[in-house]
Amino acid sequence: MKRYVLGSLLAAAAMFVWGAVFWMSPIPMSVMKTSSDDAALGQALNSYIPETGTYFVPGMSEDHAAMERLHEAGPVAMIHIEREGSPAMDPKVFIKGYIHLVGVALLSGWLLSLALPSLGGYASRVGFVLLLGVTASFAYDLGSTVWWPIQTGWALVGVLYNVVNWTIAGLVLAAFFKPDSSASATT
Repeated sequence: MKRYVLGSLLAAAAMFVWGAVFWMSPIPMSVMKTSSDDAALGQALNSYIPETGTYFVPGMSEDHAAMERLHEAGPVAMIHIEREGSPAMDPKVFIKGYIHLVGVALLSGWLLSLALPSLGGYASRVGFVLLLGVTASFAYDLGSTVWWPIQTGWALVGVLYNVVNWTIAGLVLAAFFKPDSSASATT
């Protein structure tokens, strides 16, 4: 049990480091757009959006015909807004991020432990964890481009990040989650 927890903590740390490297690189910003006037856009958002939350423009109003007209005319947007603002590099975000990654690593390790009897060596265990991540990334990152106004370029950045992230998780977890040697010796 200690080995599994330690493996998950180390996998989360490795994923955290990868996240810092990736999200500070120019790759994500290569597809991220900026407005021509952030201050004016911020004021407009505060003028029309009443509270922190997620908004869809045009909103899902009871006047379905009007919503359809606005949707067809554009713009169409999904807006996640925090009206109160926050520090740009808030340490709480990094702490929550690491805790999130620990949870992801623990869940992935648990699934890996369930699959251990059917997996071969180290490479098979790494591949299993990678497959978990690729499946999740395809479902979420690419799925978002189907259902929401999320651009494919941004989704592909997410897929790239996640494929490497889950490879790293697999490399670490596979070293800690191993078949029970006494059970394999008897089979």
